[in-house]
Amino acid sequence: MHENDAVYDYIAYCDGSCDNADTKCGGSAYIIIQGDYIIKEAHKGFQNTTNNRMEMLAIISAVYSVPEGASIMVYSDSQYAINVFTGKWRANTNKDLLMKYLHISYTRNVSFTWVKGHSGDKYNEMVDSLAFGSCEDMVFKTGRKPGKYFYVNHEGFMQKSLVNNVNCSLE
Repeated sequence: MHENDAVYDYIAYCDGSCDNADTKCGGSAYIIIQGDYIIKEAHKGFQNTTNNRMEMLAIISAVYSVPEGASIMVYSDSQYAINVFTGKWRANTNKDLLMKYLHISYTRNVSFTWVKGHSGDKYNEMVDSLAFGSCEDMVFKTGRKPGKYFYVNHEGFMQKSLVNNVNCSLE
């Protein structure tokens, strides 16, 4: 947790994962923390999507999960989602998700903090794992072959390829 988190009713960690290049399968995940406890965790896989959509959907779902009037600090490793939702960047795509976010955030006090992905932050690593797992589940449910950024290990689990430091994140 971070030192200023106590001023918020809720803390959310959000992440998305997607095999943008080949299967177009993705996963979205969030956890909600109140005080010292994780009070909610959710994740889901999707077909025909992008990493940015998965990142945005995780944030929308987390914000929607807290009561109207609540304050929430959202931690995300997606500069795209944060900058689009805060109005720093214009949304050329994903305008439907921007409209959903604006609609639900209107009745909640939402703040954002960018956290570097894969840097050892306990909760960011947790949601990364949930999002990737949902992406993996969707790839196998649809019977699609994992793309060039993934491989199936000796235990039958899909993993991100570390070849040329490439993973499924666009960040």
